[in-house]
Amino acid sequence: MTAHDVVDQLRDSLRRHPERTAVVVGQEQLSYRELDAATDRLAAGLRELGVRPGQTVLLHLRQSADTLVGMVAALRVGAAWCVTEPGHPAERLAALTRDLECGAVVRDGAADPDVREAVARLADEAPVPLPVLDLAEFGRSVPQGGATEPGPWTEVPPGAPAYAITTSGSTGEPKAIVVGRDNLSALVAARGDEPGGIRFSACRFAWDGALMLTFGALCTGGTAVLPDHTALRDARACAELVLLRQVTQMVCPPSYYRLMLPHLAGAGAHLREVVVAGEVVPPALVAQHRAALPTTRLRNEYGPTETTVSVLGHTLRDDSPRTVPVGRPSGATSVHVLDERLEPCPPGVVGELYVGGPQVTRGYARRPARTAGSFVADPFSSRPGARMYRTGDLVLIGQEGEIEFHGRADGQIKVRGVRVERHGVQAVLETHPAVRQAGVLGVPGDDGALRLVAFWTPAEDAVALPGPRELIAHCRTSLVADAVPEEYVTLGSMPLAPSGKVDEAALLALLGPRSGGGPASASDSGGDEREALSREVATMWARVLRHEDFGPEDSFFDAGGNSRSVVELHLCLETRWPGALRVGRLFDLDRVPEQVDALLAAGARPTPQ
Repeated sequence: MTAHDVVDQLRDSLRRHPERTAVVVGQEQLSYRELDAATDRLAAGLRELGVRPGQTVLLHLRQSADTLVGMVAALRVGAAWCVTEPGHPAERLAALTRDLECGAVVRDGAADPDVREAVARLADEAPVPLPVLDLAEFGRSVPQGGATEPGPWTEVPPGAPAYAITTSGSTGEPKAIVVGRDNLSALVAARGDEPGGIRFSACRFAWDGALMLTFGALCTGGTAVLPDHTALRDARACAELVLLRQVTQMVCPPSYYRLMLPHLAGAGAHLREVVVAGEVVPPALVAQHRAALPTTRLRNEYGPTETTVSVLGHTLRDDSPRTVPVGRPSGATSVHVLDERLEPCPPGVVGELYVGGPQVTRGYARRPARTAGSFVADPFSSRPGARMYRTGDLVLIGQEGEIEFHGRADGQIKVRGVRVERHGVQAVLETHPAVRQAGVLGVPGDDGALRLVAFWTPAEDAVALPGPRELIAHCRTSLVADAVPEEYVTLGSMPLAPSGKVDEAALLALLGPRSGGGPASASDSGGDEREALSREVATMWARVLRHEDFGPEDSFFDAGGNSRSVVELHLCLETRWPGALRVGRLFDLDRVPEQVDALLAAGARPTPQ
């Protein structure tokens, strides 16, 4: 396939299947005709703002159908897209506008009024004028009846950027990875998904895993289904969307699939395949899948952002594997397990994984030194100028010839599917005036999912030691939500190994058992019913957050909660008061008094003493 095939196939689908459902995001739905009209109209608005081919359109939007419309509209004008979300740290947004040649920012002031001020400040501080298109003012009307003939698509070279996506840098600043249209085309070609089909991505558009099935669906006349920003919070709501839309194929991180699985009863009648990606797959999840959906294929896929989403895959057939391989290369991808001299490692010997082929991306925007260090000449290819990406992943070739993952060669880990550089988080923590030294570890829970734990020593001149809430607020000014540690452990001194480096094994030993969740009981039974219930809920918070640095008016998320820990809190509440609160409501009722009000309204009472 050529680089233009993705765009050509998308245009062909818009023309050939006007009345088919193209996109479902939450409760929103667009046919191919409506998608064509909406993206054409937004593309016209971008052209009026002066967006040129090769520039990037920053889509600063909560997840909705508008996000996908913005992505396709950027392609129509020959530009790339970059999806960010409200709440993205202002410093990181500013860094993006410096690294990418941003032609415009698309926002929705009506859906999130705080975005209006944040984007206005971003535009004012940009090194060059940065036009802003507010969907609340631009409007969303879609021409009816095909009265308006869509305009032409701007033609660009095959290697033109399709999108940019970010990962954290060594100092907490983002690195923007530029992905070409030819890379995206190679992904669609390599997957070879059958025409049509209803494909669900339980992912944020800001994570490239969402593209794995979305563009395969749109390029073959199928339906791309995704949760909106509200449903993303609730695994049960996502499962209900799978059942309602009769989804045939879905993708999500393993940790999120574990939460969805109990609510997918009956999905095997139409769900042919589940793809898990972005994290190590616990063997226990395979057994759980087999028990719940015995006729549905389960496939593990692997691919760094720098190699366009997915390059390896393994279909699981064993109900209780010892380890879950990441598999074999797909399409024209080539993989090599190499030692420090770039010599191939024999089967069974751990080495570093290098990836070559048409899905290897351009590199990092305005980071030539970083690009040169990670994208190296491919000595195994006969194609002039061929490069391979040095993944930093330690792997080996197993007995069956498939690649098995064995950790990282650096400080990167995956947290809820998002790549986090631990040393970058440490660097941000150490900018706090009261912190002398910091260490950050990914600690697995009973379910295999990682949580970030920060260890820190106070500065010698620190007058007062900051609590977890202050450290969380400090980290959030520079780090995306998934990179903010959930737990903070104060140490008198950092334990060191004989090499002089931080002794991570000693840090882990300090934590003790990592049990979490489960019901908690109130510390005493005095006071009235509401007071006793408040104490009981606050005790659950402290157990989940692993600290008590919060008050009755503090948000669970400001106190360190996130999308994973809110599920843990829900499990506590559900065990104590079954059915009283759905997990999605906890994102809005995020203070102890609000949760107590909801529990009382549902008939909940404090624990008898």
